Amino acid sequence: MAADGPKPGFLGNINKDQKAKLQNLWEVLLKAGETSLSNEPSNACEEQHVTPTQPQRRHSLLSRTQSNVSETIPVAQTPYQQNIMKYLGEMGAGAPESKAIQKALSKITPTELRTGVLDTLKHDHPDAMMLRFLRARKWDVPKAFAMMMEAIVWRVKEMRVDEDVMAKGELHALKQTQDTSNVSEQKAGSDFLSQMRMGKSYVHGVDRLGRPIVVVRVRLHKPGAQTEESLERYIVHVIESVRLTLASPVETAAVLFDMTGFGLSNMWFTLQEYPPVKFILKCFEANYPESLGIMLIHNAPWVFSGIWRLIRGWMDPEIAAKVQFTNSVADLEKFIPRNQIVKEMGGAEDWSYKYIEPSAEENSSMNDTTTRDALKGERQSIGEEFLSATSTWIDASKSKDAVKVQSSESERDYLVERLRVNYWKLDPYVRARLCLDRMRVIQDGGKIEFYPKDTPAESEDTTKESKVEHLEKVNGTVVQPVS
Repeated sequence: MAADGPKPGFLGNINKDQKAKLQNLWEVLLKAGETSLSNEPSNACEEQHVTPTQPQRRHSLLSRTQSNVSETIPVAQTPYQQNIMKYLGEMGAGAPESKAIQKALSKITPTELRTGVLDTLKHDHPDAMMLRFLRARKWDVPKAFAMMMEAIVWRVKEMRVDEDVMAKGELHALKQTQDTSNVSEQKAGSDFLSQMRMGKSYVHGVDRLGRPIVVVRVRLHKPGAQTEESLERYIVHVIESVRLTLASPVETAAVLFDMTGFGLSNMWFTLQEYPPVKFILKCFEANYPESLGIMLIHNAPWVFSGIWRLIRGWMDPEIAAKVQFTNSVADLEKFIPRNQIVKEMGGAEDWSYKYIEPSAEENSSMNDTTTRDALKGERQSIGEEFLSATSTWIDASKSKDAVKVQSSESERDYLVERLRVNYWKLDPYVRARLCLDRMRVIQDGGKIEFYPKDTPAESEDTTKESKVEHLEKVNGTVVQPVS
């Protein structure tokens, strides 16, 4: 049973004041992109074959200019930084958010910011992404912009989500496990892949509001079994995986922590190895704001009560308010239909997690850099058009020209759909395949089907020997090995 409609403050249900805040945030982001090459370091000019004496060329947020800004740029010293900070100051930015924005601006170049926005967006509606940051900061535009900048810096510079985690994926981890010449690489791959194979967490089904469900089986975590880095990589991999299953009008996910079988070994993990717990909370609160719809803690034993008091103290009140405790299938049924609750948790669904191993050629499209670059170029072009339409939309709203407002809104809607379609065309060339792809949950064009009717990818990923065995069973023949 899906929700009747978007909640207030979500895409499709914003009031006049919230719309104005949304436009203000877009103005800040557009301003952040209004940078001439002369404001960039000299090596950027060299890369573009532009000399300082040439006329200044202005570039919008998603242009393809290349630059390299040192990590040690003084805070708010370049014209680019000063321009943004002055604009935010006029909007009433306080000291904390100003400091955060200055720090972020010193760490990321305009080009990286532009790319980071598109990479963060993926198939999402651009306004939906902006609204998440606005809701998370109570519609305070400077604070929302500061939050967004920090999230993009984390994504691009620290975690390297798109260039590393999702671009390499599960097949890379499998290859690492086979690298006997490098013990650290072998362990990194084994740490990551073992969590996938055991199903420490998985994405399956939807709740009563149509939100995809992420199940975390806490009992499967063993202290010290993986490094902190491998745990964080795995956590981001899972979050990004569920993001791909979100489709309008559903913007959030349901996370179900299954505490069945939770014991002392798991408790020691929570008390002594708390960084992963804090990392998860930071992801929900800062790096993926407003992406959590509900958090269900199921079958928690009495020993967890003391630990919960500790964890709750780390939580943002907004996250804590989304936590619900369930102790039976009847409790779960308030949030998830019984036929979507797996038998393992007392439900009626006869389904269990089975990991499908990566195949050697599943990421072959990523070798086609010509098609990749063409699709990226198309995406940049659509993005430029969208920003132009957004600027027109903001100007028309200020002038209260209803005809221009309607025209610009129609143009933006058209370009948003083009961005979505483009992402799913580009996806096979920039993202390694997931177990969800092999299970046919994520299908061509971004279609999501938790109960795919076509042949599972598992049959396509079997070894040559298993295919022969399959033919023998079907045809009743015996295939002699080739000598």
